Amino acid sequence: MTTGTGTKQVFLKELREMARDRRVLQASLIMPIFVIALFVFVMGVVQRAVTEKPEVRIAIVGESFIDLKEQFPDINTSNIDLVPTFDQGTALVEEKAAQLVIETTLETDNDGITITKHRVGYIDSDPLASLALAELKSQVNARNLDNIKTVLQENKLPAGLTEAEQVQPENLGKDEGLAGSSIVSLLPYLIVLWAFYGGMSVVADLVAGEKERGTMETLMVSPVRRAAVALGKILALMVVCFIGSLTTLAGVFIAGSIKSPLTENLFPTGLSLGLDAIFFSIVTLVTLVAFFASMMVSICAYARNIREAQTYLGLLSFIIIMPAIFSQIIGFTGLERATWVLWTPVLNTALAIKDLILGSATISQLGPVWIVNLVLASYFLWSAIKQFRKEEIVLRV
Repeated sequence: MTTGTGTKQVFLKELREMARDRRVLQASLIMPIFVIALFVFVMGVVQRAVTEKPEVRIAIVGESFIDLKEQFPDINTSNIDLVPTFDQGTALVEEKAAQLVIETTLETDNDGITITKHRVGYIDSDPLASLALAELKSQVNARNLDNIKTVLQENKLPAGLTEAEQVQPENLGKDEGLAGSSIVSLLPYLIVLWAFYGGMSVVADLVAGEKERGTMETLMVSPVRRAAVALGKILALMVVCFIGSLTTLAGVFIAGSIKSPLTENLFPTGLSLGLDAIFFSIVTLVTLVAFFASMMVSICAYARNIREAQTYLGLLSFIIIMPAIFSQIIGFTGLERATWVLWTPVLNTALAIKDLILGSATISQLGPVWIVNLVLASYFLWSAIKQFRKEEIVLRV
């Protein structure tokens, strides 16, 4: 029997068995969609809470409230607690009963100018406190600017002097379709992870499990060449990995298609993707799942049983997760186009998919990604075939 025919038979056999396995359905279809949809809704809740002014409580010392009320007439008095001393306000902040404690005093400088000083106590680890402090600073800066304009007008000088230097930002990004979403940086990370975890859920049973059940010996003595057995299993696992990554994207589209106040701001420019982005993303994913599938089959072929295989895969998952996580923060380092990043497995793939969605990917970036994935896939394919050709594939249990 030729290698091609044998590979096809093993491939179809494994696909049929996987289709009957509920774990494959749950890990590659149901869970990615459910988790991603839940993640999108949680992100919507967080974004809505951040964009809308959160309700914060403020402790104001003594007569400071009168000064603040005069300076900030829009202040919400229902969220204010009056305290006699700054220390008592500090106690409220420490108990999480208030986000800020403010004590206002008036001082006169050497030029005879009265300066209003707001002593503000807060806990920097409290996100609401940081937001409230930033809002207070913004309002104080606006009042200072108004005072300067008033002085300029009194001296018959143009108020425009306060804005003599301006910044006019222009967004040069291609924020169209899915590229305009605030979750675009997280999406490639999730796609890469589910490409791995989708296959991880079944690969231990695919190879090591057959050793335990004794069915591997049947395959080894069949007319199918051992190289075809290894290749057929890898191709079947590639399909599962690929489906896992695609259902991640499907989960985003499903969540984004639901008309909900929680998700409407996450996709301001829609959910569309360009045909070129779709094509190159698929090519990139195929090379990635080829790497993942061949690596997992090779590792599980070495393992004696399912338990040992799961131990190896658990350790491997941490190696896969680390570069995927790093892809979320590398943009703050300015190293996205560094040579070593382009040749780092998993990390380069996550960044490439992100840039494809944003419409900024180039062939010079995609080339190293494909080369690295295909070289690693070839190595682990060779390793898997080598192990399948040894008698230890049956005897080492």
